[in-house]
Amino acid sequence: MKTALQIDIAQVFDQPISPRTDTLKPSISMSNADYQHYENQHGQACLQLFDGMLGYINILDLHLPADIVIPMQVTASDMHIFYLFTEDRAIQIRDVQKRISYSISCNRGRYFYLTRSDYEIHVPAGRYTLINFYFRGSIFRDGNERPFQFLHPLIHAYRKQDPNSWCSIDFRAGIRTISLLKTIASKIKKGDLDSEVNILWGIKKLIQLSKEKIFEEYDRISESQIKSKEAHAAIKQAVSELGQDFKLDDIAWQLGISMDYLHQLIQLYYGQSPQKLKIEFMLDLAKKYIVDGMPTNEIAYELGYASPSSFARFFKKKTGMTATEFFKRYNQDYL
Repeated sequence: MKTALQIDIAQVFDQPISPRTDTLKPSISMSNADYQHYENQHGQACLQLFDGMLGYINILDLHLPADIVIPMQVTASDMHIFYLFTEDRAIQIRDVQKRISYSISCNRGRYFYLTRSDYEIHVPAGRYTLINFYFRGSIFRDGNERPFQFLHPLIHAYRKQDPNSWCSIDFRAGIRTISLLKTIASKIKKGDLDSEVNILWGIKKLIQLSKEKIFEEYDRISESQIKSKEAHAAIKQAVSELGQDFKLDDIAWQLGISMDYLHQLIQLYYGQSPQKLKIEFMLDLAKKYIVDGMPTNEIAYELGYASPSSFARFFKKKTGMTATEFFKRYNQDYL
């Protein structure tokens, strides 16, 4: 398969070197893959690559004392799977031309349809294993994609050669995923015709496992209903305590879920995005304070605004009224 994705690790680490016995080792080894080791002031990296007719595999291990940005080029629009294994960090894949970023959280996976473009991988300090498979979207044909609803937008984009990249919802990648990845890696051998069959077998197995993971995390109704109520309550509580001065990412972390799942839960059960729900709670609280006669400067403080004028602009934009106008209308309607 023609190399359509190039992780330009040499831009950060210069030329590969011979590894020492005490250097960084691959967490998942492809013994028959091309192997490159890098080390300089930015840290250590080892990159394994296998180019097959039916799929391409990159396994990148990193040990970094500081944040880095790795250039990545995509020369043909195609389908990709990315997995990130680490302790507690996320990375960002950024389309340089379109200025759009996609996140991959720790110990999770995500599918992408990536268009031809220059990208950057933004990696915080820490230790990581980033695994990428890319494959032809044409493996989906004759309706065999029907069971994989989470991939339908990406497959549609691939078929019409959409100029915009797409990504799926993310999903957990744990012991079962790592075990399958190690099995696939062990079946890869240069010059062995069976390796081509094994890559396709592995991609199919990963897609099926992803479907199971997504069902477990997103589609179990009773669990998702409970989690949606927890998320709703957590956002409301955060607004009451902090006003606007909190991040929804922190709510997702508090609940032990991804930001994508938080968005899906709130959208599914409350018909709006988490950000709109946050604004709704802020407006409800602001209106209560106004009706109670609280001065505007105190309301701004309670809702986490830097100044009364900042709060006034927010309230006017969202309601079409000033605080004074709202107070007068409330008194006319209810008193």
